[in-house]
Amino acid sequence: MANGMQALYVGSSGLRSAQNAMNTSANNLANVNTTGYVRQQVLFADKHYNKFSNAAVSAQQVGLGVGIGEIVHARNVFLDKTYRSEAGRQSYYSSYYNAIDEVQSLYQELEGTAFKDVLMGSGSDRDSNSSLWSAFEMLAQDPSDMTNQGLVIQRSNLLLTRANAIYSSISTYQSQINIQISNDIDRVNELGKQIYKLNLEIQSIEATGVETAYDLRDARDTALDELGSLVNMSYTEDTTGVVTVKVEGQYFVDEANMYEVGKQIDRSTGYVNAYWPYLSNEENGQYTNLFDFSMPISSEYNTDIGEIKALIQARGDGVKNFAYLEGADPEQYANSVGMSVMEEAEAQFDVLIHGLTSMINDILAPNTRASFSVRTENADGTYSISEYKNVKVLDVENCRLGSDMRIPPRELFTRVGVPERYTEVTDTNGKTWYIYNEEDTFDCKTVNLAGKDYQIWDESKGNGYVTTITYDSQTNQALRSEEGPYEQWQTANNQKYIKQFISGKSYYVLNPDYALDTSTQYTLASLGVNDELENQADLFPHLTQSTHEIDYGMGKELTELWTTKTLKIHPGSEATFSFSDYYTEMIGGIASAGSTYESTSNTLNSSVSAIDNKRQQVTGVSTDEELASMIKYQNAYNAASRYIQTVSDMIEVLVTSL
Repeated sequence: MANGMQALYVGSSGLRSAQNAMNTSANNLANVNTTGYVRQQVLFADKHYNKFSNAAVSAQQVGLGVGIGEIVHARNVFLDKTYRSEAGRQSYYSSYYNAIDEVQSLYQELEGTAFKDVLMGSGSDRDSNSSLWSAFEMLAQDPSDMTNQGLVIQRSNLLLTRANAIYSSISTYQSQINIQISNDIDRVNELGKQIYKLNLEIQSIEATGVETAYDLRDARDTALDELGSLVNMSYTEDTTGVVTVKVEGQYFVDEANMYEVGKQIDRSTGYVNAYWPYLSNEENGQYTNLFDFSMPISSEYNTDIGEIKALIQARGDGVKNFAYLEGADPEQYANSVGMSVMEEAEAQFDVLIHGLTSMINDILAPNTRASFSVRTENADGTYSISEYKNVKVLDVENCRLGSDMRIPPRELFTRVGVPERYTEVTDTNGKTWYIYNEEDTFDCKTVNLAGKDYQIWDESKGNGYVTTITYDSQTNQALRSEEGPYEQWQTANNQKYIKQFISGKSYYVLNPDYALDTSTQYTLASLGVNDELENQADLFPHLTQSTHEIDYGMGKELTELWTTKTLKIHPGSEATFSFSDYYTEMIGGIASAGSTYESTSNTLNSSVSAIDNKRQQVTGVSTDEELASMIKYQNAYNAASRYIQTVSDMIEVLVTSL
């Protein structure tokens, strides 16, 4: 009788096990569309055995039935790590390609309204209705014709309008990227807090060793998947179920803390940069950046992972212009502006506009170099004599004049911060000089002194030297300034070059805190067409200075200018280009980079999809498989039920027989 009752318990265990297995399959089916859900699989195991005797070769025992040995949480940790790494790499290339694609679209090369049509025209007729090149060709035929002069002025306005639209659109897109960076950093911190919280919950549930927090683990794995696409992440799990996460090699989440990623905001640009507050000394202005851009971007070094890094790299640290490319140190350029598609696009495009506008102005009002002295009377009765050495001045003999014969002549393109192209002075001999109001640029060179690199003022790039001596009323020397670079835009509070004694010798070193005055540059940020010429076209310089006759030679120079190879696409490059060739090379470079990043992104996308498919084969829920399992467990349940019924009938017969 006892064995009969025990048989009921065996049947009961079969019922409970089959029912629990069906519940597990039902749970899988219910979550078939739940993001991040990992299917659960039931493993059956024998229950305990009761020993009732010993035989010659083994113990005699009877089992207590079947039970749920384990519910397997089906994951492949190797596929998970590979997926997160490759997904992060794919996000990097995809995000950077999107930035390149945006730059390409701004030039509208494929929409039929390409910028080149305004610059050079298209086809054999050079699009005579819109291009500046064709306007100068017409001007060359008769420089005195006011219609031709007006056409040049009109097309110049059109060129600057279209160029400014492109340039401002690029800078606007930089701001949009900046917003996305800020949002992504916030999302990284949200994911970090979520992982930290889940760590604590998983640890508390699994500490008893009885239950496994499968749903919480699924949520944590989903968070790790998303985090891996945003940043370069690594992680490990300890025996208590806590996951420790590192981002860019630094601790982000551990068992005790979640270290937030900070947002350092540049006050001048509003750009956001990611840094580690817990590794920084913010009071002293020392920040540990999240990303190290000193390492080459390469899969070999795992430095090409994460959407945020790609966005920061593509955005750069500000809006750039020609001054950051022309004459720049090739290595420094490659490690700064050259790394950012947005900054490089701005700098290269501005080189084109700067080269065109400044060279046209230089034909109308050419410069030469001269040395002379200028005496200035001071209010206190003293006077100063300034010695100008090798400064740029108007080449009066070769300049062109407008109809009013004014010297200096008017330039076609003006700068917002510079009302006049020249400053008029009279030297001590009574001769009038027109000192060129130089652009504020990086007129320096890199020199290694005493084992350290310095940015030293370069005489060949700058606007000469000046020495000023102040005398009292009795002509006694009262004050002498040291000979130094003549900088028109230098101010007392923001001195461009600081005199330093290095290894016993005096040098003029670029002040690292000096900010270029872009309003003095022929850059898209400050360029315009001369208002006086717009109001009266015949003031356009078109006459020779010596004979006041129509200067047909000027027209020839202006048309030949378009085919003159003077522009460089990269610092240190030996190749030079004409305006049209430069634009073609610039667009080709952007397209080539875009093709490379797009191809890499697509290849990685296929790789990520293949890895994810393999993960889904392990973790994903198959409705067909789960339905088949439910039928199997239902049959097992029915069999256990029939077994119990049979045992019950047998016991009833035995009882009634007694």
